[in-house]
Amino acid sequence: MEFQSTEDIVHEGDVLSREKIYHEAAVQFEKKFQFQSLPEKTPLPPLETLYSGPSYVVPSLEDQKRRLNEVKNRLNDFEISDWHQHTRKRSSLLPILNELRYRIKAEFVTQAFAKLYECVSAYELIDPQQHELYSVHLCEAPGAFVTGLNHFIRLHCAPRTKWSWFACTLNPYYEGNCPGNMIPDDRFILHTLNSWCFGADGTGDIMVRENRDAIIKRGQRFPMVHLVTADGSIDCLNVPEEQEERVARLHLAETVLALGLLSRGQHFVLKMFTLFEHSSVSLLFLLNHSFNELHVFKPCTSKPGNSEVYIVAKHYRQPDGIEQYLDKIYTNLQNDTNAIFNRNTVPEAFLEQLRTCTTQFVQWQTDVIESNIRFYRASDPLEDQRLTIFKQTILEIFFTQYHITPIRNSDRIVHRAKVSEGLNINQKESRGTFNERVQLAAAADASVTETFRSLLDRLDYLTLTRQLFQPEATLNDTLQEGGPENGFTTVQHKLAFAIGKPIERVKSSKFALITCIRLLNDTVDLFQRVVKEQNISYVRDDPITVVGNTVTICIASYPSITNIAHHEKELFRTIVHTLLKLIEQNYVATSPLEAMSRLQNGPLELVIQNWLLLTQVSVGLLYLLKRYVFEEVEQASPTRLVFRGLRKSGLTSLVGLHDAVLKAYTKASSVSDPAKSVLAIVPIKSLLSGSFQYAMLNYNNSLCLFYCARLLEELKLTISVD
Repeated sequence: MEFQSTEDIVHEGDVLSREKIYHEAAVQFEKKFQFQSLPEKTPLPPLETLYSGPSYVVPSLEDQKRRLNEVKNRLNDFEISDWHQHTRKRSSLLPILNELRYRIKAEFVTQAFAKLYECVSAYELIDPQQHELYSVHLCEAPGAFVTGLNHFIRLHCAPRTKWSWFACTLNPYYEGNCPGNMIPDDRFILHTLNSWCFGADGTGDIMVRENRDAIIKRGQRFPMVHLVTADGSIDCLNVPEEQEERVARLHLAETVLALGLLSRGQHFVLKMFTLFEHSSVSLLFLLNHSFNELHVFKPCTSKPGNSEVYIVAKHYRQPDGIEQYLDKIYTNLQNDTNAIFNRNTVPEAFLEQLRTCTTQFVQWQTDVIESNIRFYRASDPLEDQRLTIFKQTILEIFFTQYHITPIRNSDRIVHRAKVSEGLNINQKESRGTFNERVQLAAAADASVTETFRSLLDRLDYLTLTRQLFQPEATLNDTLQEGGPENGFTTVQHKLAFAIGKPIERVKSSKFALITCIRLLNDTVDLFQRVVKEQNISYVRDDPITVVGNTVTICIASYPSITNIAHHEKELFRTIVHTLLKLIEQNYVATSPLEAMSRLQNGPLELVIQNWLLLTQVSVGLLYLLKRYVFEEVEQASPTRLVFRGLRKSGLTSLVGLHDAVLKAYTKASSVSDPAKSVLAIVPIKSLLSGSFQYAMLNYNNSLCLFYCARLLEELKLTISVD
């Protein structure tokens, strides 16, 4: 491994001494705290004491919280994209990630890859002598903890070490999941779907008991579980001061699930943030009782100016009665009134340790923020030279300390594709200052007119900047997998039903940009708000109408749809019944002369207008109609799809498809507690292959904006706009 010598840089720049810079860099690897271990047989507090006391504040921790927020508040007027660019420039993270990507050529490198590698290396979480390893990864999207762990195992464990894993996360394919709580990047997930568990309802939400039970049941397939990681978070960009409270339930659910999965003597890694609230006190207190060692660690590859830390819990004790403990805690996930552990149950000695811990981590964080503020939009050649040397030193220490070298391509998890080069269409974007975002939200809440104008501005912006993905792509670009056309037998092999929680509203989709979906939902919200506030007796047309060979979805009725799953089922039935009627009219003739006359009028056509294809069910239906029923589908206009040319086996395929799908809906509806519906009818891989997905994106993005324009026109007739 060859790096440019920091000594050369020092001589060239003649700035700070190498020793001082090396010390500053080395500190980045030692942001650690260890709690004192409890005696081996220390019992858990009595079960009946859980949730027996009110929530509370620890004054010494509240002081640290206040101290940190005072520094953070100085950022409120900074434009966030400019600030992020500034802190990225000053961060030593990018050189490390670039080395991992371009020299080490590691698989699917993200910041999480590097952080996991640090945690495993720094705390020796993997026994290199193990011949079989089993791990579970919670809240894992997009999957770089998995690729990071694989890289470590392939470098440091015996060559024939067998490693099995599975992961869970909020399902990026479940359209009812909120994008603010979910990472939609599925580039790795799509290639490893069999290793992902999205629970019993298909959402991947670990806050739902049936999903928790399904994940634990999946874990029981392993003979043991050596490592559980939990990397969950929630988007708190607009409420940074509430981050700890917002994520407390998630962290608790992750911990309860992890302790239900983990084998005795094994390890747990949990991402947390600040540790000031009673929820964090209780969680750490529980972990202190449950493990021989409890550490707090800030990896050098974690952004130094944020509050992120990793809790590393080693050697699970599996204390007596832990199962009842976990069940009671899980049952009380929504309990905001009481603390898990009564304040009198938590010893002062433990709180003093936590105070020492938070004081040190707050100091490290505020030092970085203040330094970044000091050099924001400032030109300082000496500081630039110091940063160059500092970054190079960090880079050298990182690769020397953690011994990361390339692995063979055959040792990667995904062999046949470079997952990092896949399509990631919905990357997060942030604009404006914190204060501007707060003011915008307040204005939108305060006035219908202001909200209306804001929606118009957003519509204009998205219309003008709308991105086309592979403009030449068409909806006919479905993969042709070959094989004879033998009616429903072929279709049957393609069907793969997924059953889960009914989708009430589409909040995210792999088939449209989140910005377009969010605008549509915000428009619907305003529409519903106006109808309610003004007590308008709004006459809604039928959501689905049929005239001749044309099925039309009424845009004006879209806000009245309160259950997308039910709407899709009705649309499916309407399309099939309309098509069956058309086939009967066009191909069942009473005489040869009549048959010849109908054939001369051209091939059979089915027209569907305003069909917004945002879910796996709807896109799957289009996919099956095109591949097995019709010869082609054409987007005749931004709102109009035309299916043409019935295949030889089209009628047989259609009837078989109709029966199979309705049977799946019937099976789903038989589950009443909690209710279920059909979430998919073909494998997601089939819908995200080739150019078809790009054509689908372009069509839906355009139609989403058309929906918004039409609904805003309707609103303009109802509200007074100057």
